[in-house]
Amino acid sequence: MPFEFKEANGQAGILTHASFVALHSHPGRTSPTLRGKALREVLLCQKVPDPPGNVNFNLVQDTTNPQYKTVRQRLTAHATEAMCTGCHKITDPMGLALENFDTIGGFRTDENGAKIDASGELDGVKFTSAAGLGQAVHDNPRTVSCLVKQAYAYGVGRSATKSEEEWRTNTLEKAFAADGYRLPALLRRIAMSDTFFRVVPPEAEGNAPTVASAEK
Repeated sequence: MPFEFKEANGQAGILTHASFVALHSHPGRTSPTLRGKALREVLLCQKVPDPPGNVNFNLVQDTTNPQYKTVRQRLTAHATEAMCTGCHKITDPMGLALENFDTIGGFRTDENGAKIDASGELDGVKFTSAAGLGQAVHDNPRTVSCLVKQAYAYGVGRSATKSEEEWRTNTLEKAFAADGYRLPALLRRIAMSDTFFRVVPPEAEGNAPTVASAEK
């Protein structure tokens, strides 16, 4: 049955859904880094580098540290290490906006008795809550392109080839916009394209792969 959250609950769409915040957390401990990484890679299609193999995570993992009571404080102290700064600056400012949600999606306002600061930033756009993060992702020009790319790859069961990429960007994305960004219409166009059901023969030696253009 449909359920409507009260305004005080702080819910803000799919980014605060339990399936997202729980999946991108550690057991019993939230992770703005994992959540920010997922936002970058799943919704914006930007690859986040893996951390170096010799990183010390003790400070971040110590949730009982009396000096650093919140995740933000622990991450700030951890990210001062030179090898950590590069990755954290592109993940944490997004993920920290979801800190009001624990590992199972429950809303909270404090951690270890300290008030949670849910402010963040995405590509120069600043916000103070999960709702602001959702709006920033909504308005980001990469979001639409990434959504179409992810939906297409899921539909055909593989990444797009070079010629399919051209069709996706020149035709499918424009059609998605013309349809008012309606996901059912996007899925319908993908399902009706040649590439959804066509089996491309193995590439002949010395020849370029043959790819059917989808919708004319």
